[in-house]
Order: sequence, then structure tokens, then C-alpha cells
Amino acid sequence: MRGSGQIVNRRRMIAGAGAAVLGTLLPGGAGAGRATDNALLPKLTDGRHWRIGYAETMPYGNYAGTLASIVKGLDALSWLNGAARMPYDAGQTDSQALWRWLSAHDLGPRIRFVADGWYGGLDQAPAEPILQRLESGGDIDLMIVMGTIAGRKLAVDRHSVPTLVFSTTNAVAAGIVAAAEQSGRDHVWAHVDPQRYYRQLRIFHETFGFRRLGIAYENSPAGRAIASIADIEAMAGQLGYELVARHVQAPAGPDDQERYYADLAAAWSDLAQRVDAMYITFGRWSLDRFPALVRVFQERGIPTFSQLGPEEVAQGALMSVARGDFDGIGQFGASVIARLANGERLADMRQIYFDTPTIAWNLAVASRMGYRPAMSALLAADNIYTSLRAVP
Repeated sequence: MRGSGQIVNRRRMIAGAGAAVLGTLLPGGAGAGRATDNALLPKLTDGRHWRIGYAETMPYGNYAGTLASIVKGLDALSWLNGAARMPYDAGQTDSQALWRWLSAHDLGPRIRFVADGWYGGLDQAPAEPILQRLESGGDIDLMIVMGTIAGRKLAVDRHSVPTLVFSTTNAVAAGIVAAAEQSGRDHVWAHVDPQRYYRQLRIFHETFGFRRLGIAYENSPAGRAIASIADIEAMAGQLGYELVARHVQAPAGPDDQERYYADLAAAWSDLAQRVDAMYITFGRWSLDRFPALVRVFQERGIPTFSQLGPEEVAQGALMSVARGDFDGIGQFGASVIARLANGERLADMRQIYFDTPTIAWNLAVASRMGYRPAMSALLAADNIYTSLRAVP
């Protein structure tokens, strides 16, 4: 069992039944499997090693999980060794502790994780010190970047250090890459899943058949990109629901956070009176504040879907789409690094990858709303939560 109130991961127990149910809602097949191409095996013969740095938007389980799985993928491809000893626990959000271990251990002659090359908090911290370091071209050969905000700040033309961006909402809409298929720049690459939010909204609409969907986001080019508003608007046209939007200015810094929480609470309270479903887009709240914020929808019986993922379902959203593990994206990311190190151009590399997701439910939220999910939906779920945090 992992985490308070969560039923143990059910993938191994009901994989067959879950896949059958999800088959009616999700496109079949993942975008890539385990690579066995000889082009991915090390070809370096001159003793060179790749010095890797890392940056992330904020602490988040997807970031740490993706990083750990990339390391495992590189181990499987013989680019490093010892990944099995890595101190990573499923669900952990602390990538810095993982980085400290990686940089302190000898994992072979080909790859080094730069000890002072970890950067966090780019949702509010300036990127200038990192950009100056990359411009100098001195001690980092490759940057692994996690999140839309960090990607927008670092995947720029001020430097030429190869930059791989993962875990964005929409890398194309955010301007990180020029297109889904290829990045358009020699030093930038980003993982892209063009159908991710289409799948989310289709599942949500198939489940509840809502007519008025609420969303709240910052109405700026960056805010619209982070929330993938273009995809949400496109699906409104396809599925025939009305979007009811409220705009909330993102916090300018730590001193502006409480203003943001007050504005967000007001926006959500207003939407709870006007919509019959709520799509909770990516925001700047901490998870410990989320239960109090989302309670307004529970009390009015409004179903909520978290764009972010199961972390918010554990804290009070009704449902989301879960990723069973990070093995697939880790293998995909490791293959990109291997091809780059063997001399291929990032601009020519495939960026699209998706693995078949499953649904996360919070049954305590459903009970509070007076809603009973269908047994078929529960069979398709990989993460089920059964408790709610007490809210003062």
C-alpha cells in the first residue's frame, strides 16, 4: 500500500479487465516499446563522458519518477551501471536527493551527473544563472528539464547545450518546440503527447456527459499554454459542451501567494455555482492547500477532473488519468540521450510517445458527492483512494 487511504496498485490484479474497459475510451497501443536497436548502444571510444545537468519547475512526483526511469533506461542500454541501487521510491517528489546520490556515485565512464548541476523552483526562481552557465559552454554537456515553465525558460537560443524537456502540458503550444513530430532546433527536444488532454476530456465527458465545463487559468500566452487551453477549446467543439472560464493571475512570487489563493478560491466558488463539471488545470497551489480549495465542488456535487494527475485525486479531486509507472517514458528518454551521444541530431529525433493510461478515482469524494462509480470504471482504475484529508 502506498500513501494514506490508497488501495494497492491494481494493475497486476486486473490488467486484463481494465484494458478491456479502457479500450472503449482510449486509443490502443503505446507510442514506443523497449528499444533493442544497436544504434542505442554506446559507441564512444575516445574516453569522453557526458556531463548532465537538471532543472525542474517545482517538486513533483512525475519529475522525480521520469528522472529515475531515464537513469534505469540508460543502465539497460549499458550507458551507465548501478541504477538498481538508486534511492528512489514510487511517488517521491524530491528529485534533489536522487540527484545527490547520482552525482556522488561512480556509475561508469560514460555519464556524469554534475554535483552542482541540479536546479529547482523555476516556477518562481529566475533562470538567468542557469542560462549564463549554459552560455559559457564549460561544464554541462546536456540538460534534462522537467515541466512547462522550466522548459520555456531554458529551451532557448541563448545557448547551444542540448536540452531535453519532459513532463510538459503542451510543448508545442508553449513554444518549446516548433512541432509535435520534430523540434525544429538542433539543441532542443521535448517529449510530446498530442492527444493527452483530448483523452482526458473524452474520458471525463463519457463518464458524466456534462454540458457546462468550468476552467480557471491565467489568461496570458504562458498561462494558456501551461493549461493547454487550445486543446480544451477544441474538445468543447467536438464534444458539444460549453466552457465557463475564470481568469486568475499567477503569483508573482512567494509574497504574492496568499493573494493568489484568495483569487483562486473566489473563482472556484463562483464556478461551482455555474457549471456541472470542473476541469482543474495545472495551477500554482501546493498540495497541502488543495483539499480546502477543492471542497467547494464536493459540497455542491460537482465532479472534478485533475489535469495534473493522481496526486490531486489523493487530495480531493474526484478523478484523473494515471500513469502506472514511468518505465516507458524512461526508456524513450534514455534512447534519445543514447542517440544524441552517438552523434545523431536532436532536430531529427522523434518526440511523440504515449503509454496507455488508466483512471484514478477518489471514492471518498464520490461518496461525499452522492455519486457511485460504475463497477466497470473501478475495474479500469489503477489508483483508487478511499479517504479525504480533514479540512479545518
